[in-house]
Amino acid sequence: MRDFARGTGDLSRGLAVVRRCPGAWKWLLAPAVVTLFLIAAAIAGIAHVTHPLVAWATGHLPSFLAGAAGALIELVVVAVLGLGALLIFTAVAGAITGPFNEMLSERIEAHLTGRPAPAFSLAGFLHELSLGIVHGIRRVVVAILGAIVVLALGFIPVIGTIAALVLGFWFAARGAAYDCYDAVLARRAMAYRDKLAYLERHRARSLGLGVTVAALLLVPGLNLVALGLGAAGATVAAHDLRNANATS
Repeated sequence: MRDFARGTGDLSRGLAVVRRCPGAWKWLLAPAVVTLFLIAAAIAGIAHVTHPLVAWATGHLPSFLAGAAGALIELVVVAVLGLGALLIFTAVAGAITGPFNEMLSERIEAHLTGRPAPAFSLAGFLHELSLGIVHGIRRVVVAILGAIVVLALGFIPVIGTIAALVLGFWFAARGAAYDCYDAVLARRAMAYRDKLAYLERHRARSLGLGVTVAALLLVPGLNLVALGLGAAGATVAAHDLRNANATS
């Protein structure tokens, strides 16, 4: 639990370093426009399919229950669809904003270590973008499968809905943890399976950060910079873990 609690505090530690690090803000704010577009698309998608799903669900109820249960069913549908969209959004946004987060992570690491960050390279940026998209495709597939499970559970009355909400948020937290730490691990040219192994070794701390970022993704305004702040927090955490391993 101590590592999990430390992970939840890594985001605030990352923000503190960003505030002291010259030039870091531009890499934090740059992907916000992309994130805003994806959020708008997710909201539009949810709004588009909510009414047909509610109509289908109430159509299978007796007429005397359909009217009374309609509002509750609509609330459940919006909540379950929202979590499903959050899973897919996290994977897609993580892949697109990854190179920006890596640039942010580079500057923070340079600030922490005192070593100058490498000069910006457009070729390197595009290479990291293409690699991030390849890894991101895997995550999108996993996210879609997770969203299907969440949607299926969500339409089981009461217990299934609660389980869907809990499981959906847990999936989103795991996905957010990957995206945040990927800003560090991708710069080490780690293979996809090695990134997963790193997160598994530091499961409690990385999940603590992932839970915090996933919660921020639900807050309007803050969700635009949540993944960037998470990348900053992961950079601080990885720096601490590396120092701890070096002295142990």
